[in-house]
Amino acid sequence: MDAPQGVWRRSLEQKESIQASLNLANLESWPSWNTSAQRVLSESTGSLHVGQRFDLHRIERQRLIEEMWEVSAIRQGDKPKFIEMEFDWLGQQREGKAVGTSLKSLKMSVTVLCESEGGIEIAAWWTVSRWSRFFRGRVNAQARAFAAQWLEDLSGPGTESIGDSQPLAFVEIESEDSKTVGDDDVR
Repeated sequence: MDAPQGVWRRSLEQKESIQASLNLANLESWPSWNTSAQRVLSESTGSLHVGQRFDLHRIERQRLIEEMWEVSAIRQGDKPKFIEMEFDWLGQQREGKAVGTSLKSLKMSVTVLCESEGGIEIAAWWTVSRWSRFFRGRVNAQARAFAAQWLEDLSGPGTESIGDSQPLAFVEIESEDSKTVGDDDVR
């Protein structure tokens, strides 16, 4: 693989690195730490695995934005203790229509070193579509923004322990009006 177009790093304490690696590997924790993921849609939950596709959903300007990703590789080690996950960007949609088509491909490799003097490193490779050469600077900035945002989120809220998600339950709320109306009063 060629040298990445960008590399972003952040040092973390060992405890924070361990928690960040756990949150990165568990898809259910993504909405708690990733600001692009108010909701996550995937065929499976729990630990990410190679070949898994997932969509990060968020609302922007009252419109649904979907970022589609696929896990292309996972590597782990014990000496030193680390996890490395590679993600391929499959595109972005706004209300079901493709947007951001100037960015032809994007691959991000997220490495978390869970040792003392460890931290997070994100390397990114991307290609810009030929027709968008006049907007190359803007498209490059978009690719860099994805990586920088993931680093910021994973090294911030991603270092905190995130509890298991709770199942959705509908709670019936009784209003004062419904308490006074009996079955005989309804016509």
